[in-house]
Amino acid sequence: MTLRSEITFQIGCDIGGTFTDVVALASDGQSYADKSDTVPGDLAAGLLAALENLAGRVGLPLTGLLAATTRFVNGTTVVTNAVAELRGARVGLITTQGFGDNLLIARSARNAHRDHHKQLSLPQIVAREHVIEVPERIDRKGRVVVPLTEQRACEAVEALVAAGVDSIAVSLLWGFANPEHEELLASIVEAEHPELFLSVASRLHPVIREYERTMTTVLNAFTGIRVAEYTERIERELAARGLREPVAFMQGFGGTSSAAEARQRPITLIDSGPAGGVIGARALAGRLGLKDIVTADMGGTSFDVSVLRDATPNVTRRVMLGERFLTALSKIDVLPIGTGGGSIAWLDSRGVPQVGPHSAGAEPGPICYGKGGTRPTVTDASAVLGLLDSGSFLDGRRALDTDSAGEALAREIGKPLGVNAVQAAAAVHRMVVADMGNAVRAVTVERGHDPRRFAMVAFGGALGLFAADIARSVGIRQIVIPAEAAVFSARGLLSSDDVRTRARSVMWQGGGAEAVRAALQDLDAELVEALHAASYPDDRIDVRWEGDFKFLGQQWELQVPIPRRADFGEADLVAIQDGFAARYEEEYGEGTAWVGSPVVLMSVRVTATGRVDFVEPARREAGKSAVEPAGRRRVRRAGSEESEVDVHDARRLTAGARISGPALIEHALTTVALPEGWELNVDGWGNYLLTDTERATAEETA
Repeated sequence: MTLRSEITFQIGCDIGGTFTDVVALASDGQSYADKSDTVPGDLAAGLLAALENLAGRVGLPLTGLLAATTRFVNGTTVVTNAVAELRGARVGLITTQGFGDNLLIARSARNAHRDHHKQLSLPQIVAREHVIEVPERIDRKGRVVVPLTEQRACEAVEALVAAGVDSIAVSLLWGFANPEHEELLASIVEAEHPELFLSVASRLHPVIREYERTMTTVLNAFTGIRVAEYTERIERELAARGLREPVAFMQGFGGTSSAAEARQRPITLIDSGPAGGVIGARALAGRLGLKDIVTADMGGTSFDVSVLRDATPNVTRRVMLGERFLTALSKIDVLPIGTGGGSIAWLDSRGVPQVGPHSAGAEPGPICYGKGGTRPTVTDASAVLGLLDSGSFLDGRRALDTDSAGEALAREIGKPLGVNAVQAAAAVHRMVVADMGNAVRAVTVERGHDPRRFAMVAFGGALGLFAADIARSVGIRQIVIPAEAAVFSARGLLSSDDVRTRARSVMWQGGGAEAVRAALQDLDAELVEALHAASYPDDRIDVRWEGDFKFLGQQWELQVPIPRRADFGEADLVAIQDGFAARYEEEYGEGTAWVGSPVVLMSVRVTATGRVDFVEPARREAGKSAVEPAGRRRVRRAGSEESEVDVHDARRLTAGARISGPALIEHALTTVALPEGWELNVDGWGNYLLTDTERATAEETA
């Protein structure tokens, strides 16, 4: 394959728990995708292997592909895994005298469980002997009550250095109102021990709520060294192979940042892969004219689901990480459950089949991969049911050991239940569909949304086998399986703009707005300058102002847009106060507003976006609607009955192709199961549009 020399590429890379996915979008609108096994101990190695595969599909050596690349975006699990596995730096914390047990006390209730047996003490990111209290005090108005002397500040820093910490977190009481003491401590660390990673609360998140602010600062210090090593390695390896552009890193709230900023604020990379999928789904929905969608992503280790109303991702504040750590972070609202292709099947104490949350991961992976796995997984069940074929799986690069998978399912699941391997696999399949259907209900029905009014954008290498069954179980009639479904989170990274966001506490209930205006303008200038430094001109920068308002006495705030203008003043804030009750009831329902209660502003937030030049995919000419199957195969559905179904080669499907179920569509990187009563159409961009014709007919005749 020969490419014109003027063609350039944008590359997205999502490093997941099982596979590393890569996508290249060419400037002529063509798309190329591939993947490789993630290497848990060396994420860069897995990335380079995936890029070599990708270069082969493009028809260039890797050096040539990277030399022609104008944008490279990376989403990574390095931060997510560090927090989940509690593997990070040895952190020392400096805090105000008398507040050293802040992380131990937390918010009293450790999680959302009402069962007190599950209210366990939190894992300690910072050992108690590495918490140093310093004699200082600043009051809520930012006035120094007890000065912090340079001598005591030096003693605190040296005590942590002597204890052998790798990084230092600084979070003092009311430090967000006056950072003087925190800056004194920071200056000593920076001058005397520049080798240590430093995380300062007033720089990272100068917003009220001591526990959340401190936990975020500590987690930032906990993950900082791993992120620094990872980002520097990625940059070095790619540059050595010809990449001339800086690497951008995806953030959990839905935009990219530079490597330098990722090293300063590593905690913002949390859940960057799932964020890429949601942003990609938003772009795809816009292309197809869809507004209300459920995004569903099933990879190797998890199933992630989110809701977009009016094509807008929901960004949540004060995020709870792993149901353990309440933080001040903002990120796209994604509900994960431990049900992925590599999730392990097991029997609970009642003898009921369960799936996950433990996963076989990339090493050793499912048994059928032949890499030493011994515990049956969802992928093993799919192989035993005949839904996966060795000749097409990963484009034939990996033969599937279905016999060993069947033996394990019979031993671990079938024998205790008195059924054979196929019936055990069918039970696992049913449980997976039930678990994922419940997750979809959790983000729709349980939050007041009717799933029947939504379309599902289904992606991830494993989800094509389950999407139609899940949708039918919750009443969704329309599914979009993207053209790059198996690597869609990587594709979504390339639909992300460059985004910076900062917040600051500034309280207001009435009176002059000078302090509020000053805070907004300061943050505005800081972020615009950062985007200027990233080479964005003013006409490609959008800035949004918001305020966190609430009724006096409430615990949670509601984000409200604030008009961005130079003469912003008291009248603008009063207008927001006057309209707050109506806005509140629009969000939470009629009658929920605290009528008569004062409305207060707690903090302001500024978000600056550098608009990226996106590559639009090429649209294909419509071909024949009728297509002939490549063959037939015997499969077993969830009821364990056998049947022969048509098998279609995805490479033969052109725009306009139409297939009625039951059928299987085999792609190089994924397989789509089309049950009876479903119809699949291929659109001009190569996406699969699935419609539940059986449900549609039933509703029309009802």
